[in-house]
Amino acid sequence: MLESTIAQMLGAVKCKFSAFIAALPDEERLRVSAMEQHVRALMKGVEAGLWEQYETYLVERAEQEAGTCRCGCRCERRTTQVRVFLLGLAVVFLCVYFYCRRCRQGRSPVRRWLGLQDGGTTFGLERSVTNLTTQVTFGETVRQMKEQHGQELDRTFAERLTYRVGEHAEQYLAYRRQKALGIAMASCRTHGTEQLCLTADGGGIPVGELTRPGLGGKKERTPVRGLPKGSRPIAKREGRLTIVRRPGVVTERIVDLHIAPHNHLEVSGERMLVAAIEAGLRDDTRIHGVFDMGLWPRTLFQEQFREHEHTAVADIFHVAEYLAAAGKNIVGPDKAGAWAMTQKDRLLAGNAAGVLKTLARHQCAAACHKDEDGHCLVRVAHRYLTNHRAHLEYPEILARELPVGSGEAESAIRHIIRKRMDVAGAWTEAHANQMLSLLTIIYSGWWNDFWSWRDRQDLDAWRKRQRGENKPRFRGDKAGSKHARAVTPLPAAVAAA
Repeated sequence: MLESTIAQMLGAVKCKFSAFIAALPDEERLRVSAMEQHVRALMKGVEAGLWEQYETYLVERAEQEAGTCRCGCRCERRTTQVRVFLLGLAVVFLCVYFYCRRCRQGRSPVRRWLGLQDGGTTFGLERSVTNLTTQVTFGETVRQMKEQHGQELDRTFAERLTYRVGEHAEQYLAYRRQKALGIAMASCRTHGTEQLCLTADGGGIPVGELTRPGLGGKKERTPVRGLPKGSRPIAKREGRLTIVRRPGVVTERIVDLHIAPHNHLEVSGERMLVAAIEAGLRDDTRIHGVFDMGLWPRTLFQEQFREHEHTAVADIFHVAEYLAAAGKNIVGPDKAGAWAMTQKDRLLAGNAAGVLKTLARHQCAAACHKDEDGHCLVRVAHRYLTNHRAHLEYPEILARELPVGSGEAESAIRHIIRKRMDVAGAWTEAHANQMLSLLTIIYSGWWNDFWSWRDRQDLDAWRKRQRGENKPRFRGDKAGSKHARAVTPLPAAVAAA
């Protein structure tokens, strides 16, 4: 049906469009870039006209449905406007409220159908805005929306829209986690991906809650809302990252991002498990972990996958950093890098005992480089390798063609968490988690599925509204405001009845 409608519309405008082209100078009609601007302008005008026709259709249908009450009386009318922001333009819908004085009942069919209040947005706009706000700042998003779509948006509008979609992103991920844990709890043995690789790391996120002084007294106030200016003490919270994928596959991976909850390590553990299940973890799956041997990733990995055949190694690049620091004291700063590479090759060849003996032979002196706690860097490296001796079995891991470095996690920390989250100012914890939920969906390859899920949720809400099960309260203009239109008076015969 859509294809035939488009064909008929093109047929109707063919002659006028040909005449339009013929009236243009050659330097415009014979250059694609110039014609592109004309076609876009025409399409924008056509789009606005189609929305105007759609509004007329809604008003006419509402009149047919509710213009006359079931008792036979003609209803009073009060018309208000609902402005809806679409991608590239804003559309104003007339919402007529029909009221029967005899039955004392009122209806607003257009509001029931649309389910939107003034200033509402469509999925097309929300998707474009959040696709930008997850990559760049809110201010840059506003600039790019103006550049790409010719659409003027307010920075706070883009911010509020992002957080609203972020709430839905949290619900979507909770829905996926419930499904994944249902798979994990299944009693029957299931078959999944043969081998998975998991890496995890953390990065700092500035978080703070805004506090305002009392309303009384002479205080400096905000320019728009006139509220007392507040302060937001900033604290660094750890944003935790987990990546799970099949060996050798870099284009498909499951990413989980969230802020570490206080005193609830089990939350991060569950999310690590769910990420692995989403990647294909089942009863017969082997899983391999690569970490910098931080407490939370190592502990949670062992706890969540103790029932599976699993291996884990210390990130070789992190180990090399310890060795390079130790090399400053053993061979001097100039040769420390080359010396560390030699020790790294010995570890990869399986000679961890030899590297430990080399470190143990060092005699500390007053001139030794030390860490922030005053410990010799050689002793620090020796302690690190000794504590994690069981995770230095690199030859066995390399023989199975599994990774021994967590560079992927460190890169993700830089290009996902720090790039978008470690910015000037501070997030509230709720807003930070909403943004991390959106980033989780994008980098796990679920973006299209998320918007399909939102569309299904919206359709379900629409059906409930039509059945009268869901009656949202709207924030529309009050009767008699400057935006409200006059009430249509009743005919004299009806009024007398």
